[in-house]
Amino acid sequence: MAMRRIAVLTLAFVGLVQAGAYKSSLAIAPALVNGGDLPSDLVGPFQATLAEIVSWEASMVPGLRVVDPGPLAQSLDNKGWGTRTELGRDEMEDARMSAQQQDADACLILRVVHSAGVVDWKAALAFRDATVDRSVSLDGRSREDDFLLQARRAALGFLDSLHVEVPAAARQAVSDRGRVPWEVLMEYARGMRDQQAGRADDALRHLREASRRAPFLPALQVRLKKLERDNPGK
Repeated sequence: MAMRRIAVLTLAFVGLVQAGAYKSSLAIAPALVNGGDLPSDLVGPFQATLAEIVSWEASMVPGLRVVDPGPLAQSLDNKGWGTRTELGRDEMEDARMSAQQQDADACLILRVVHSAGVVDWKAALAFRDATVDRSVSLDGRSREDDFLLQARRAALGFLDSLHVEVPAAARQAVSDRGRVPWEVLMEYARGMRDQQAGRADDALRHLREASRRAPFLPALQVRLKKLERDNPGK
């Protein structure tokens, strides 16, 4: 039985580029998912997992502020975002316009399809250059465990296209964090699914397994520690 799975992860940047410095805001919207082989009960949690990971990692870049993704998600929902399965010109424009409503003038959109251990992805950046709307895009195909590493590198490349100065330490962190096993993402998503359903014991079991295998993900550590504090003794 074919299960749904295509992820569109929207990252919105507000950039004021100066000599040797920049200020940027980052918003991350929930993905659209349709296709691939992700179990249907993990579609929503997987979207949230990707958004959470990228949000926390982006917040570690000096000068990059992560903003509330909720209003952006609502704006995209009003544009029928939940019916989209492709990443084309219309998606780029709708994402850019919705991000602009949140005082952002650039959007990075990621489309991901997973099947049989391989991830096909497309990333696009839609942004405002002075008075002109522009976009750049990149297609990729990765082994599942290399997906997040490739996505991070693509994001750095798009920031370069905006002439944003990314600190050397932030660039190094991309490589240092390295590969993330696909099963870690699945355990993370299962934990979020169970937490949302009020199954704290199951959520802790999945999140602890994900943390054991990928202790270098700050978003995962924050979620796990908070859940442990809320459920002492479990």
